[in-house]
Amino acid sequence: MIATRSSVRLLCAGALLALIDLPPANLALASGRTNQQEQAIKETPEDVAAGKKLFETNCSTCHGLDAGGNMGPNIQGIPMRLGAETVMNLIKNGVPAAGMPAFGSQLDATQIQQIIEYLLTLKAKDAGTITGNAEKGKEVYDSAGCANCHMIKGEGGDSGPELTDVGTTRGVTYLRNTILYPGSDLPQEAVRLESGGMLEYMYVHVVTKDGKAFEGTRVTEDSFKIVIKDAKGDFHTFWKQDLRALDKAPGKSLMPSYKGKLSDEQLNDLVAYLASLKAAQ
Repeated sequence: MIATRSSVRLLCAGALLALIDLPPANLALASGRTNQQEQAIKETPEDVAAGKKLFETNCSTCHGLDAGGNMGPNIQGIPMRLGAETVMNLIKNGVPAAGMPAFGSQLDATQIQQIIEYLLTLKAKDAGTITGNAEKGKEVYDSAGCANCHMIKGEGGDSGPELTDVGTTRGVTYLRNTILYPGSDLPQEAVRLESGGMLEYMYVHVVTKDGKAFEGTRVTEDSFKIVIKDAKGDFHTFWKQDLRALDKAPGKSLMPSYKGKLSDEQLNDLVAYLASLKAAQ
């Protein structure tokens, strides 16, 4: 069996999640340190504030504004569970195969430590409780047209994030909030552009010099051009020098809100179905 890029990425992400979930006794062995050897970081209000800003700019697109998970896993409390040194190395060197870029060339040691100090102030939020029926939720998923934008096990659209293993990395509360309030956990300010990063779902509005307007989600971007995908799944490439306007809207999502469109029972069932989608063990 030949491993695909996505399957390798899932395996690496799963390995990272497994490491995050290690009990404290095993964490010491994994990091090569004992609790006595781990130096505590003393947070100051100034450093926490700086770390919060750095996190929102560099990390929140993947991990959510509160580090509770978005494109990447929930990392709330990770410095206390893995140790500050381990987390510093993860930020500095990244986990390329799992889609996490290295930030060592963009952030110095002080800035990385400030991010860790901010993470230490975050408390894990309630993951939520499953109350719905997953089988009925699959029916809601189909009838609501979710497959037009999302893919599960190779079937469906690709204008939104793939959901094949969304239940592995997203909690019940996150899933519910995303269905009701899409974009609420996306960065509210412009984030650092990372080549190959998970920034392709940022909403973009483009106006060419001849007055034609386009909107969609960003696929790729560099200093000279930008590629977006519209709601129909069509790709459009623009040279920035040919544009009259290029407006990015952090925090905005092309996904419609289902608040008021689904009954409480339908919402609970849909959440149960999405939570049941797990990566292969």
